[in-house]
Amino acid sequence: MKKVCIVGYGAIGPVHAKALENVEQAQFYAICDIDADKRRLCREKYQVVEYDDFDTMLQDDKIDAVHICTPHYLHFEMIQKALTAGKEVVVEKPVTMTGEEYDRLLALEGSEKVCVVLQNRLNPCVQKMKELVESGELGAVKAAKGILTWYRDKAYYESGAWRGKWVTEGGGVLINQAVHTLDYFSYLIGDVVSVKANMFNYSLADAIEVEDTFTATVSFANDVKGIFFATNAYVENSAPFFEILFEKGTARYIDKQLWVNGQMVAEDVNPAIGKDYWGSGHEALMKRYYDGEKYFSVTDASNTMKTMFAMYDSAKAGGKEIAVLK
Repeated sequence: MKKVCIVGYGAIGPVHAKALENVEQAQFYAICDIDADKRRLCREKYQVVEYDDFDTMLQDDKIDAVHICTPHYLHFEMIQKALTAGKEVVVEKPVTMTGEEYDRLLALEGSEKVCVVLQNRLNPCVQKMKELVESGELGAVKAAKGILTWYRDKAYYESGAWRGKWVTEGGGVLINQAVHTLDYFSYLIGDVVSVKANMFNYSLADAIEVEDTFTATVSFANDVKGIFFATNAYVENSAPFFEILFEKGTARYIDKQLWVNGQMVAEDVNPAIGKDYWGSGHEALMKRYYDGEKYFSVTDASNTMKTMFAMYDSAKAGGKEIAVLK
């Protein structure tokens, strides 16, 4: 059984802790966070060892793996240090905050062993959509679209000093909330080769410097076209919508159900942890990883991450077409 340290016990760290309760091959052993109150809450609930310093924690030989659940700007350095210390790494999205960091990560020794938390890929509806694409039973894919309409207010961004800033978050709705919806394009359809994008701040101009709304068109290697829209300016958090148009029909992932040509063929399980509008895949992902089964590596996540970075480059250049480089 591998002993795990969760690094960062803010918004997503507790989700990892809860998921690990049901992973037989892993033990939640330690928490690492600079916030004493968060460490205390975690220790009282799980009776774990406490660390307030990342480098000191890495010296603990009992720790086999670290789960990086920290603000975006800390991800790359922490991954690099953990790999150097011989630890296994599970990292939340986004894997890194910039494209330059991602290229450096891919070149690191041992980076292929990093498990990327793209847990929504394991939602039953997403798995069924992948089966439909790969089987070819509905013919070739002609187009795809992904839509995310969520709500984040000023209080949300004030809850962490790193939020809403280019230098520490790396962006807004795209890099933080909508990256999973963006990931469906690469995971289900194939590699995105170019993008055109724009971003806006409609509702949070007085609170953040990054975008609350993002739009884009995407082009694939197989000439399939896609459209993408995401916003934090809605009034509630709706389940993501994803549609695939085939030669012989349409698959629509809506309200956590998958409908194919008017018939429901799959439904997501109501989550035991986390938010009900983005599924409950953390536990399944961790079970696969610690059982030694297939996991999502930095290579598996590469096209999604590079597409995201290209979208930001395009938006900053006024919608210019940007190639998604290998």
